[in-house]
Amino acid sequence: MELQQSPIYAKYIEALHWQVITADGVRMFYKKIPFLGGLLKIQRPKKLPHIPNLDVKTIAIEPEQNQNITVYKKWVSALEKKYRVVRSGYMPTKTILVDLKPTEREIFNRFSEAKRRAVRKAQKNHVFVTESNDIHSLIRIKNKSGGFLGFITTVGIDKFWHIMAPKHATILLAYNNNDLVGGVLVVFWNRTAYYWIAGSTKEGKKLFAPTLLVWETLRIAKRHGEKQFDFLGVWDERKPREHLDWKGFTRFKEGFGGTPLYWPIY
Repeated sequence: MELQQSPIYAKYIEALHWQVITADGVRMFYKKIPFLGGLLKIQRPKKLPHIPNLDVKTIAIEPEQNQNITVYKKWVSALEKKYRVVRSGYMPTKTILVDLKPTEREIFNRFSEAKRRAVRKAQKNHVFVTESNDIHSLIRIKNKSGGFLGFITTVGIDKFWHIMAPKHATILLAYNNNDLVGGVLVVFWNRTAYYWIAGSTKEGKKLFAPTLLVWETLRIAKRHGEKQFDFLGVWDERKPREHLDWKGFTRFKEGFGGTPLYWPIY
């Protein structure tokens, strides 16, 4: 089951004041938005559900990985007679998965040479990583790394943390001496660890803290019993004009020896 279709994620959506509706075993998220009308989000359902009788103007649908695209197109075409359908949704259409079943040494050796060197440089620079439950420090570092409007990237994250932790989430914080220079929120679900949000100061980047954080996150996830690590989105070359600003962090994520995973696009 996709995390976005799970009961625990539904609790988070409700905490953000969306209504969770279930039809045909599929969880959908509904909200009335001023001036825009009702929005219904359907994220990676195992089956294509019927649409409940709601005041819906727009439907945002994201197909699951094994969706038959011919069936999907026919379903969307029927919806478009009544609703505005948003095909470009809220979730990335491509990600990178790292296999956590090999030994730690094997996982590390699959990194690019540059990433292995960066881990060692971070350690030489006296950067160290520790597990934490300090969501406010993570939010602070993420906001700082996001620039002028960085706070937008952490809206609702405190609610998310309190619902997921401690069973389904942990925080890793990177320090240089006593200075906080980076952090990651990791989510665990269905034997997969998700790189949910991450941030670093400019100084932390110079010290290679983000690379060390990923390495320690992989180690923690493996020890937690997860089978794979999901980077939760990279630039999708099938849609070359979209999300061009993702190319930078995509190059960063590609250095850790993972395998691309694509979802159907329409």
